[in-house]
Amino acid sequence: MEKIYILGDIHTINALRLAGVEGRVADKENIDKHLNELLEREDAGIIVITRQLAEEIPEKIYKINLNLVTPVIIEIPGIDDSRGFGTSILDFITEALGISI
Repeated sequence: MEKIYILGDIHTINALRLAGVEGRVADKENIDKHLNELLEREDAGIIVITRQLAEEIPEKIYKINLNLVTPVIIEIPGIDDSRGFGTSILDFITEALGISI
C-alpha cells in the first residue's frame, strides 16, 4: 500500500503526524538527502513538501514529477506560510492529481 510522506518544518510535520502522515524535518541544507531517501522507498506514493523547501529545489521536483509515475511531489504551505492558508491538504492533492480522493 502506498503512503503519503511529508518533508518540512517541525510544526507542519507534527500537525500532519496527528493525521497519521509520516514526516521528516528538513531544511535547505539537507532537503536533497531526505528527498532522495523517500524516493528510494517503494511505498512512497505521494511526497508532500512545504513551499519553503520546494523553492530550494524546483528543478528537481519538476523532473521527478515529469519522469516518475510515483511518487508524486505536492507542494503545500508550511504552518508559517500565509499563502494558501485555509486550503486543506486533500484540496492540494486533488488539484495536483486532477482527481478527487
